[in-house]
Amino acid sequence: MTAAQKILILSLAGALVALAQEVRNPEQWGPYPVGVTSLQLDDASRPDAELNGPRPLRTEIWYPAVDAARGMPKNKYSEFILRGVVPNSIAEAEDALSGYKKGLTIAELDRTYQNAGVRDAQVRDGKWPLVVFSHGSGGTRVGYVYFTEFLASHGFIVMAADHIGNSRFTIVNNQVVKAGGPRGQASAKDRPKDVSFLIDAMTRMNNGGDSRFAGRVDLDQVAAAGMSFGGSTTENVVEQERRVKAGVMLAPGGPVGDRTNFSTPIFMMIGTEDATLRAQGNARNRNYYEVSKGPKYFVEIKDAGHYTFTSVDQYNPNYGNGIGQGKRVNTAPDQDVTYLPPAESHKLIDAYALAFLSVYVRGQAGYKPFLEKNHYGDEIIYKSSE
Repeated sequence: MTAAQKILILSLAGALVALAQEVRNPEQWGPYPVGVTSLQLDDASRPDAELNGPRPLRTEIWYPAVDAARGMPKNKYSEFILRGVVPNSIAEAEDALSGYKKGLTIAELDRTYQNAGVRDAQVRDGKWPLVVFSHGSGGTRVGYVYFTEFLASHGFIVMAADHIGNSRFTIVNNQVVKAGGPRGQASAKDRPKDVSFLIDAMTRMNNGGDSRFAGRVDLDQVAAAGMSFGGSTTENVVEQERRVKAGVMLAPGGPVGDRTNFSTPIFMMIGTEDATLRAQGNARNRNYYEVSKGPKYFVEIKDAGHYTFTSVDQYNPNYGNGIGQGKRVNTAPDQDVTYLPPAESHKLIDAYALAFLSVYVRGQAGYKPFLEKNHYGDEIIYKSSE
């Protein structure tokens, strides 16, 4: 090898290191267009007795897309639903979503639903870290776009599946399945296995099983995240799944085993006025943080409720329990509260999560200074510890 070739190799290596350490403002949208695609993934290792076949997971993937996607039409809400292919799928979806807002229609959501994803846009060149997101009990894979799309815009691939039996509604095997029944009762056991299965599935896709993602995923950089039951799912995944390098738990509220794996960094976020978890659930989450060792971070948003950590504001901006207005439940019971607006709460949730994942999954130490400070004053309680 000539001296010139050595200099070129060293220069390229230096450029790659500089790129890896590039730090962007975590409060701002990322530099990449966002693509989104839907698929069904079947776990043959776990049969579904009600469908007489493998456990099916309707899955959404958000990812950094090519620059050409910037000028393409954005995804519509109806594109999450197999309309036409599955009889009555629109009506079934509207019936399920009526719990958020009576009379809500998919046609209305197609006009109002804000998202940045471009349906089936080409995946951007590069190797991107993977985040597997778990929805809350009675939620759906698409109910957290403020979070999943934001991470994709900063160069993460994000997978989220409907946990069948615990999802508000999902469409698998050309039929609509709603929450409840034996599947729902087994969710605490099945959910962590779903997360591990999604990592397995993406491994196969990265190894050539899906040309769109082949060679595009850095499987040494994997994280788990989730909200409510999905937050406690993430806690359990952190204990059970050694491929996961970090966990983000948003208002977790489900069955959790003992905290024994203290080597995996965690970020806990909760809302003071959470009317779902109440004082007892918040106390459990604070304790989870306190007994944890190693890298750990904690945000408590004072004027926030359970649904602060969702995109339910897109269904009903006055839903309550973290969206619009409501009643305090923990600091001054029955006192009126105007919750922190979604634009503000989502901004801080996204910023801290991005900084955390950038440090502990991508190894970008330049995000550490943001991660170690309270950037939102009296709006939050902030703690961190190495």
